[in-house]
Amino acid sequence: MLRQFSVRRIIGFFLIDSFGSLAMLALAGWLRFQAGGVPTPIAELLTTLRIQVGGTIEPELKFGSVPLEVFALVAIVWPLFFISFAIYDGRRNETIHQELLNVFLAVCVAMVVLAGILFLTYRETSRVVFLLFFGFDVALLLGARVVLHAYRLRLPNHDSVAQRVALVVGAGKVGQNAAAQLKKYAARRVRVVGYLDDDPACEAKSFDGVPVLGTLHQVSAVKSAYAIQDAIVALPLDAHERLVTICRQLHKLGVRVYVIPDLFALSFPGATLDGFGGIPVIDLGQPGIHGWRRFIKRVSDSLAVAVGLILIAPLLALVALWIKLDSPGPIFYRQERIGENGRVFAMFKFRSMRVNADAELHKTHITRLITENLTPAQVGSNGNGTLKLEADPRITRVGKWIRKTSIDELPQLFNVLRGEMSLVGPRPPIAYEVELYQDWHRRRFEAIPGITGLWQVRGRNLVSFDEMVRMDLEYIQHQSVWLDLKILLQTPLAVLRGRGAG
Repeated sequence: MLRQFSVRRIIGFFLIDSFGSLAMLALAGWLRFQAGGVPTPIAELLTTLRIQVGGTIEPELKFGSVPLEVFALVAIVWPLFFISFAIYDGRRNETIHQELLNVFLAVCVAMVVLAGILFLTYRETSRVVFLLFFGFDVALLLGARVVLHAYRLRLPNHDSVAQRVALVVGAGKVGQNAAAQLKKYAARRVRVVGYLDDDPACEAKSFDGVPVLGTLHQVSAVKSAYAIQDAIVALPLDAHERLVTICRQLHKLGVRVYVIPDLFALSFPGATLDGFGGIPVIDLGQPGIHGWRRFIKRVSDSLAVAVGLILIAPLLALVALWIKLDSPGPIFYRQERIGENGRVFAMFKFRSMRVNADAELHKTHITRLITENLTPAQVGSNGNGTLKLEADPRITRVGKWIRKTSIDELPQLFNVLRGEMSLVGPRPPIAYEVELYQDWHRRRFEAIPGITGLWQVRGRNLVSFDEMVRMDLEYIQHQSVWLDLKILLQTPLAVLRGRGAG
């Protein structure tokens, strides 16, 4: 349950699985006709089974003995079943044996589907090619994973590199049982560094070699000191409020949290334990957007931006020229913003203000918005205001137009290419805004910031700050490719309406 695949590993194996399978199909077709077919004993066996062996390349076939349409089918069907069988999800592949089994099953099901499609479409496809392809593909996909596993086992200090660093919150009977189970069942994947407990009787003690590192109030310091990745919360049910608080703190620190149900404390005799190292747990999930969702989001962002920049390059050039002619100063404006997990980065925009504009006016405005949680009606003088600073004297003539149409945001596409932003996500705040945040506001940092987002298409500065944050958190919780696409399609309409723009 603790096994997690890095983004690099997911991308690497996705490319191997997809392009490697196509290469194995090509190799099977080449061997079938270009290398004299199959060995004689196999050929005789296939002939006995009334499977045709030998032949020549048909003129209508485009790549060896395999129609190009078959390659297209494999390019579609294989990734579909790899994703369906969750072979890129470490939590569904706790051991190398489980991963190999899932990969094998995915290939088998994909082959059956491909055979069914070929039976209805390209029946002339050689059955020998099909069998060779199955053998080669299984050997490649399983072999690549076995090789990586063997390589990692031979790395120096493999145990410290491969293991996840875990902390047990609660050094009572339940916590000690949890640590013992992890040592027994998950020792190669999990390293328990210690406990946290508020009981004075546990201070500076060790239980079966696992020390108590401090109290629950010291969770932040312990997390930093030991690079904690996972936490097993083993607090009794009567400590409900403290349990909720510590879970929230751990999530804010980017730690994956597992909660042991209090029922485990009853220790039913003869019960079979299963889950986190043999312990029944409730997985609260890793905060933010991770794993496969993050990989898909990054790939789709990069492809969309690469194509988009080519298409809008003339517009960018015209706007740049217009800014340069309108007022003295640089074309682009760089501003430090706070991104995912509180990281600072330089966000790009077309300059819409005069050079050396005083930021105090905006800072005062933002302070009122956040601390007083003002509604748009309370901001505007005529009751129809927005959260944007209206009648800003710092804005140039061109700046008013490019802000109204949100064209000033287009240079952030370069931030997306650099991986600092996404097309869709919470807007990155300025440092002095973050100083005013309440604790729950900071959950916006669980996701990579975006150019547009849920609140931009729903409210576009026509909602209060707290409501805006709630929409950001709703997006983080339900993020998907389809939600991102829906928001991207709705964004131009929101811009054209001009509601709340400023």
